[in-house]
Amino acid sequence: MKILLFSCMMTLLTMKRTLDLALSLTVPQGEDVYKGVPKDYTGDNVTVDNVLAVILGNRSAITGGSGKVVDSGPNDHIFIYYTDHGGPGVLGMPTFPYLYSDDLIDTLKKKHASGTYKSLVFYLEACESGSIFEGLLPEGLNIYATTAANAEESSWGTYCPEEDPSPPPEYDTCLGDLYSVAWMEDSEKNNLREESLHQQYELVKKRTANPNSAYGSHVMQFGDIGLSQEKLFLYIGTNPNNDNHSVIDDNSLAPMSSHAVNQRDADLLHFWHKFRKAPEGSSRKREAQKQFLDAISHREHIDNSMKHIGQLLFGIEKATRVLQTIRPTGQPLVDDWSCLKKLVRTFETHCGSLSQYGMKHMRSIANICNAGITKEQMAEAATQACDRVPSNPWSSLHKGFSA
Repeated sequence: MKILLFSCMMTLLTMKRTLDLALSLTVPQGEDVYKGVPKDYTGDNVTVDNVLAVILGNRSAITGGSGKVVDSGPNDHIFIYYTDHGGPGVLGMPTFPYLYSDDLIDTLKKKHASGTYKSLVFYLEACESGSIFEGLLPEGLNIYATTAANAEESSWGTYCPEEDPSPPPEYDTCLGDLYSVAWMEDSEKNNLREESLHQQYELVKKRTANPNSAYGSHVMQFGDIGLSQEKLFLYIGTNPNNDNHSVIDDNSLAPMSSHAVNQRDADLLHFWHKFRKAPEGSSRKREAQKQFLDAISHREHIDNSMKHIGQLLFGIEKATRVLQTIRPTGQPLVDDWSCLKKLVRTFETHCGSLSQYGMKHMRSIANICNAGITKEQMAEAATQACDRVPSNPWSSLHKGFSA
């Protein structure tokens, strides 16, 4: 059994792991079992190149970190859990560039061709996470993937400030996500020697949809669906204390809060609560206010710039329709991934960083590619649309390009 946990704050690679570690990061008033656990890749060492090299087991391609990779063989079952911000066709990283669908799928195909696993399960938490696999992950690779959302919707944060239950008062952020909390809490409760991947998928799908609220997403599954009949124990182990528990198809876990937070607004919630809690007239309050206003300014700049570029390229009447086009189910986001990455860099060169919030516009940039727009045409439009770039950390390119 090989287990990989990738998160937006750090990358964790372990060969053996208890479920409690993940749970401690997402449950209000949870017991701290994180302290003392080795982290193999953190901060600037969490890069696209390192993540893909870890999956492939390619030690020579690793830069920094512990150097550990998935040194798997033909009889191994691999479990990958990846959580971060996302957008159509792209996954966020704590470094730049971001991870794009084509690069991830190519890596999974190489992993399969190397004959170094028996089966692989991939759980993915991100906005528009369905777009990472839709039309791209073929059957026959012995890979089963589930995602927190479909290809065109956000995922949602939970256990947020002012929810019930809420995080400890010293936290100004959401502790988890609907999808991730759902599969982790289900795994903690049930006998994973008996519960199948399919049973967990159905329970998580129901709970993440959050039927008692307008806030929820559609959990999806991709790849070799037949693998979902296998037991969870093969991939993530089990808690021996649950060996006598029976699997209940009807989810008996508590319903999610009716006040889940759109993941793209999680940073605004964080800054707002910092502002509210800071003493009047304090430097903390002024700093929190500045962070909040900078984030709003960046969002307005990105949204307006993309709208203006669309109008320059396609005309005022057609722009919205072209930029917001959603391809039929089963088709990948874009025909030419190289074009998408080139146009992302072109946009950022003239308009500043997309950042995590701007990943929502990846579909618009993909549609510009699908319409046959060249890099030169994009550059001309971006130059006209972006006569200035806001001077805030969100728009800055000092950390690099998104592609």
